[in-house]
Amino acid sequence: MKAGVKTAKAAAGRKVAPKRAAARHAASRHVGDVMTSNPVCATTGSSLRDVARQLDEYEVSGLPVIDDQDRLVGVVSRTDLLRRLLEGPAGARRDEEWLDLLTADSASRVDVDAARLGVVDDVMTVVPVTAKAEENLTTVARRMAEERVHRVVVVDAQRRAIGIVTTLDLLKVFPG
Repeated sequence: MKAGVKTAKAAAGRKVAPKRAAARHAASRHVGDVMTSNPVCATTGSSLRDVARQLDEYEVSGLPVIDDQDRLVGVVSRTDLLRRLLEGPAGARRDEEWLDLLTADSASRVDVDAARLGVVDDVMTVVPVTAKAEENLTTVARRMAEERVHRVVVVDAQRRAIGIVTTLDLLKVFPG
């Protein structure tokens, strides 16, 4: 029996060592190593319907929002869109059912009501959490946790969106 216990302890010791090595490896990696380059972006003034289409088409949960000079000005998520559908635009009557847009059977009604919902500028987060490609992953992971965000936009010196890092990207790198 003692031999079995020593073997179990030894095996447990071998399992811990790779995790520590992986943690050290993750700590030495940079954002540029794991980011998704050339992210799909929404542009200021885009309709919420167009943003919803982009989110669906590219199967992402959020998009950087850029201005006409390709500079990052915000981030919009599926949650932002859902919140707008639940609450309606500013000044909406309480009895209006904006969530019905999801199941409306009249395309013309959807177009009119969707236009009343506003544009991406109305629902985006205007101070997005960002990172530089050369930043340490551990630092950025801590920032994401502190800010309670699921994605950071990687920007260059001119504040152009050059990549995205999500919590899922980080979980692939850090040991579980």
